[in-house]
Amino acid sequence: MTDDLLKNNASISNEETKEESTEENVATPEQQKADEVVSDVKADATDVKADVAQEDSQKEKNKKKSKLGDVAKCTLVLTVIALVAGLLLGIVNWVTYVDPDGVIADKCTAAFGSETSVKDEKLASYDYDKNNYVESCFVAKNGEEIVGYCYYTVGGGAKDGSIELLVFVDKDGIIKDISVYEQGETAGYFDKVEKANKSKYVGLDLKTIKKLELVKNKSDLQEGEVSAVSSATYTSTGYHNAIAAAVYAYRTYIEEA
Repeated sequence: MTDDLLKNNASISNEETKEESTEENVATPEQQKADEVVSDVKADATDVKADVAQEDSQKEKNKKKSKLGDVAKCTLVLTVIALVAGLLLGIVNWVTYVDPDGVIADKCTAAFGSETSVKDEKLASYDYDKNNYVESCFVAKNGEEIVGYCYYTVGGGAKDGSIELLVFVDKDGIIKDISVYEQGETAGYFDKVEKANKSKYVGLDLKTIKKLELVKNKSDLQEGEVSAVSSATYTSTGYHNAIAAAVYAYRTYIEEA
């Protein structure tokens, strides 16, 4: 009887094993399908990521192109502005340009009442020193007759740089007049100093004066000595040096002639 029970149990166990095997075999196709779905989803997700990455890359390229385009546009605009500004500035300078030689020649002609005034390079070649010199010289003429000279001179040593003067010398070597061409001193202050200085030089005979000398605190002046204006030593020095340059150039010229 025991043997029969054992056989029955074994039979039952075999049947259960077959059923479980059958169930496992039935479930495998479903699992495969599920796996396929998951695989497809993963593949789709990968494709989406790839598309997004490609799209982002394209956007980045477009941004770079846009930036390069903006830079090129800005460069072009700035170049055009610079060219236009330069052209306009050139036109303005051309329209407003004043020939300094022409201005001085006109002043020379007016000062001597001459017919013409001609620039003379030789007369301007005698420099007193590197800081005090003749920039140019014009000869006033009536026909071929010389009636005067106009020395455009620069005098260093002033308070605020140099002083530029026009020194008018007549045909006899007498300083006829002096006018200020350009200076960097304080306007009101310089006007007073210039007025006080000018009268000391106008009328000097350059044929007899060998050298001009600026002196301070001296009452008994010798020939060629000029007293500096009190409390305006630097400005007086610049003014004096500009005139001294004209004196030196004139005397050197007549001594060589």
